[in-house]
Amino acid sequence: MSFIKKLFLLSLFLSNSFLYADHKLIDIDQLTNKIKNNNKHIIVFFHMNYCPYCVRMEKRTLKDNTIQKMIEKDFIFTHVNTDEESKIILENKTYTTQEFSDYLDIDFFPTILFYNNEKEIVYTARGYRKIEKFKKILDFIKTKSYENVDFFEYK
Repeated sequence: MSFIKKLFLLSLFLSNSFLYADHKLIDIDQLTNKIKNNNKHIIVFFHMNYCPYCVRMEKRTLKDNTIQKMIEKDFIFTHVNTDEESKIILENKTYTTQEFSDYLDIDFFPTILFYNNEKEIVYTARGYRKIEKFKKILDFIKTKSYENVDFFEYK
């Protein structure tokens, strides 16, 4: 295999690992401790393997360079694939993937939750979002505009 081909495969692997590291355990308690002393938020992306809108969100919106830079700078990203068995910890309670989705009443995919450093959900985006609209959502959360206005007033 040529050097260029190896380099391409490595970059493809690394770009996928940004979004989809093996998440058998997602500890939201631990993630909120990481953001306690800064202005970051946690993004939890709920998706399914065979949901066309989830796949589109993954391959278009979340893979966009600008979106990735915004997330790396101002957020901690994790995902919950409801087709896989993972454990999620929140408020010192452990949930299965399905229990956590049921607890949060998530039955529409994709769904993206934004948590602040107090483990509060400050915004929920249900359904596919194009790049430009998702940038606005990220900016809305990053600037904590949700404390003063709702998203529809903000945009």
